[in-house]
Amino acid sequence: MPRQPEDPQAMRVCYFIQNHLAPPQVRRLVATLQRSRPDSFILVGHDEFAGHGSASELRQALDVDVFAAREPAKRGYFSVLRPYFDAVDWLADHRIAYDWLVYLSAQDYPTRPLRDFEALLAATGYDGFLRFWDATDPVNPWGRRRQGVVRYFYQYSDAPRWARPALRVLRAMNRFQPLVHSHLTYGPRIGVRSRRLQPFNETLRCYAGKQWTVLRRACAEYVAERVRSGDDLIQWFRRTICPDEAVVQTLLVNSGRFQLANDDLRYVDMSGSRDGRPRTLTAKDLSLITSGPYYFARKFDAGDSELLDLLDARIG
Repeated sequence: MPRQPEDPQAMRVCYFIQNHLAPPQVRRLVATLQRSRPDSFILVGHDEFAGHGSASELRQALDVDVFAAREPAKRGYFSVLRPYFDAVDWLADHRIAYDWLVYLSAQDYPTRPLRDFEALLAATGYDGFLRFWDATDPVNPWGRRRQGVVRYFYQYSDAPRWARPALRVLRAMNRFQPLVHSHLTYGPRIGVRSRRLQPFNETLRCYAGKQWTVLRRACAEYVAERVRSGDDLIQWFRRTICPDEAVVQTLLVNSGRFQLANDDLRYVDMSGSRDGRPRTLTAKDLSLITSGPYYFARKFDAGDSELLDLLDARIG
């Protein structure tokens, strides 16, 4: 049965912001969210290990709820996604009422009025908005045919830093033998492929996508519960490359429980990136990020206020 539209007046959106930066960057995003949608709930997960103050200091600076990450968020590792699952649990523990969970980084920013965004959520029949694709598809947004297999079909162990020169030599052999893979972008790490142990098959497909999502509460709680269970699939993902870009997609798409839109509703420019970092946007990008079907974009530099000022004028 199609899901009925919600009453926009009764619906509540939670904006969860994952932060590792100094207060000025996240402060502006929080202020914009509060000004535009004062009835929404804002939660910040702060990585104290990044060296930009404590969660309590950030809480005082922002005057919103802030919790501290349990471990450093290490790019390419499961720890990058841990604050999201902790946020879902935090909301449940504190009995916060919400209907949608919007997952943002502190370097995100709205590109149009949030009332339009929340009207979309109220009217949609979808349970989630996220980007996803079959990780084994050789034609993919990465532009590298074996990227999904390299990331998610090997089990990786950290290698000592002194081994990096040797791994550079071994990396040249990656394409000639399929059993061992050396990885340096988020490493150094060494992966071993075992077809006998890997969990993916015709009934459990591996899906990749983008970390940042917009999910109904039921979707968010489903993935958090699965991660909390620590089952074999979750344990497998813990030793892959960039599980933050596959765990949620694989769990939700394979569940068959939810109607999912293959759209994360945001703009990001990854052209030319070799390390997973998007291009920093400038005022020259205004027409690009405001003319398409985007409600958020990434990434922004708070020190360059020209573009943010222009967006504020549009957001209201």
